[in-house]
Amino acid sequence: MRKWFSVLLALILSLIPIVSFACQIPLERQGKRVYLHDQSQAELVSYNVFFRIRTGFSSVNTSMVIKNQNAEEPAAFIMGMPVQIDNISKIRDLSVVSEGQSLKVIQRSTLKDPPNEKETDVQSWFVWDFYLEPGQSKVVECSFSFDNKLELDGTEIVTYPLQLLENWSGTIKNLQIIVDLDFYGPYAFDPMPSLSPSQYDEGGRLTFKLKDVSAPSDFEISFKPMDLVMTRYIESKAESDNDIKAILEAYRLSSYDKTVSLIHDYLAQSNDTELMAELKYLEALSYQNLYDLDKALNIFNQLEPNPGFSESLSPIIRNKIIYDKTAILKTQADGDQKALDYLNSIKDSIGDDNIFAMWLDKEITLLAPPPPLVEDEPIEEDTNQENQEDASENETQVIEKISIGRYEFYIEELLVVAVVILVLIFIIASIIRKKRRRRRSSIFRY
Repeated sequence: MRKWFSVLLALILSLIPIVSFACQIPLERQGKRVYLHDQSQAELVSYNVFFRIRTGFSSVNTSMVIKNQNAEEPAAFIMGMPVQIDNISKIRDLSVVSEGQSLKVIQRSTLKDPPNEKETDVQSWFVWDFYLEPGQSKVVECSFSFDNKLELDGTEIVTYPLQLLENWSGTIKNLQIIVDLDFYGPYAFDPMPSLSPSQYDEGGRLTFKLKDVSAPSDFEISFKPMDLVMTRYIESKAESDNDIKAILEAYRLSSYDKTVSLIHDYLAQSNDTELMAELKYLEALSYQNLYDLDKALNIFNQLEPNPGFSESLSPIIRNKIIYDKTAILKTQADGDQKALDYLNSIKDSIGDDNIFAMWLDKEITLLAPPPPLVEDEPIEEDTNQENQEDASENETQVIEKISIGRYEFYIEELLVVAVVILVLIFIIASIIRKKRRRRRSSIFRY
């Protein structure tokens, strides 16, 4: 009964026209109501959005740089954002800060017959007053949260409508979106986000960057909480099987040893079950959570070619098997090389239009050994130069020695002998001069 109620609720919601709103834009006031600004002189220079997405809800922080294009006159206007993200999710806990001051936020309805041609389906707004000096720029920061949209299989969708930003004058020079999905791996993002990410970081962080944007399109990202999606699928295929319900209950309670035991008992009695691959995958995850990695890896190897599940879910399960196998291989001896060889062997089977492919390419790059250092090749010296050097060496050797008769003497030795001879000559000359002086003095002494 509960399943049919969920299906009926999803069908009703799918028939409701979904109109998405969220972004902060300039407004004008008439009485107690507001309408879209027709000719705002305020320019949105930069717009940064940071999503912290968790199961069930999203927290959002935005930072805007707003500039008064008029260098002679101030700009006083109202800023606002819709109360509803869409017909399902409502903005909660809104806070607006500029230059360290919290701005007073009130709620106002949309004017039914605005004095301009700009129409909107937004029924009510969160608004605050804003003022800019001539040519002045200010930063406005907002924080709020809202619930994620949920599909029957457990897939969650986060939609953030950027189209309202086109109501600002000029183009947005810098538009950046950062999505932090905490522990969700690259396999969980399916289908591809509405904007192609410029960067994926391990741990589920995506970065989107755009330049000079005049008409931004809405942003949407889907992700699958894998345990929830997987167990819901198995449960939907065996609604009346109490044994499988017991297995799923044990897994949800993190009683992994009991989960393995119940799966073994079940497959021993029903080895031809249609859910063989799905239950074996649940067993592998239980071993992995118990850090019994060899057993988990053995089952992953069996399931990788055909992991079971539905046609749409099977490729995502396979990607998760690849992701988990890589992590296990890294723990083994020579693990980085084993993981690298494995990823190179399967990379051609992965499409290149998804986030998982971005992770795989980055992982291969990180695991690849650095290229060998290229040594500088020795410079070949010119033969003539070598001959000249040899000649100069020979000349130096000839000059270093002098032959006298049959003997060879080093120049240093001859120099020492010459110095000694000069010293002796000087001493002898000095003695001779002294004797001559004495002789002269003795001739005239009486």
